[in-house]
Amino acid sequence: MSTPEDDLRADDDIETDDATAPFIRRAPRISQADVFRAADELLIEGHRPTIDRVRMRLGRGSPNTINDHMDTWWTKLGSRLRDLPGGAFPKVPERVGQALQLLWNEALEGAHETLQSALLEREQAITQQEQALETRTRQLADREQVTATRAAAIEESLTRVREQLSAANQRAESLEMTLRARDAEGVRLRDRITVIEGLSADLREKLDAVTAAHQVERTKLEERYSAAEARWLTEVDRARQLVKESNKEYERQIKELRDRIGSVQNDRDQIRQQLIEARAELKTAAAMREQFAEHLQRVETLQNSAARTSGPHRKRPSKVKRIVK
Repeated sequence: MSTPEDDLRADDDIETDDATAPFIRRAPRISQADVFRAADELLIEGHRPTIDRVRMRLGRGSPNTINDHMDTWWTKLGSRLRDLPGGAFPKVPERVGQALQLLWNEALEGAHETLQSALLEREQAITQQEQALETRTRQLADREQVTATRAAAIEESLTRVREQLSAANQRAESLEMTLRARDAEGVRLRDRITVIEGLSADLREKLDAVTAAHQVERTKLEERYSAAEARWLTEVDRARQLVKESNKEYERQIKELRDRIGSVQNDRDQIRQQLIEARAELKTAAAMREQFAEHLQRVETLQNSAARTSGPHRKRPSKVKRIVK
């Protein structure tokens, strides 16, 4: 047999479930006829109808509702028994009737006192549960506020890191484009130097051929025209002077091109150094991103723990969206 305290705890569990799970279907409210039928069955079986016994017989019902119907049942019990065929009360002496009436009143008073005591205990238990729920609600609200503050700080830090990473990526791309342009310029200059060197070789070959031809021609002219030796020697000297001046001009152009190539190589070395520094910055930013990702994971773990601690009747806080690319 269940005790009043067990009934109170059962009712509290039902009310808590109703508060935390609004979609659970409630059982239909017991009617007066159900309570009357259960009380009559208990009386016929030789048991005194009480709130606990009626509730056990019905298998459900709130003690307050059963108490109201039991009061009505006790009030109408005498008239109902008198109305039964052959069930009229036998005439008893007045003293016996008064004793029965006194006993009846004492039974009613005892039932009312028991009911009031159970209701008082139930109200105290409900008050304690409400206080505990309020304390727990305040704690959960404080935790949610702290978690939201931490999540906002982490989000702000992640935003700054993403901005720094984007700037570093843009800088690296710019440096790579500059380096590619310088490399292309160096290739173009080297190709030009190669062309100029090829032209110089051709000119040297032509010069050698011209010199040989001039030497042959001079020999022939010396043999044939001794008188014109001085004039031809002058022409040869003039040709040599032109060749020397042409060689000087080619050498000067080659030197200028080599100086430009050296400058381009120096610029390329500087750009490579800047690219190395930019890649180092990218690695640092990536390490910071991993640290913030781990921090964000810990915050999500705390949020999940807070959601599990809050029970099924509280809405679980939404997760912090990770924005790490």
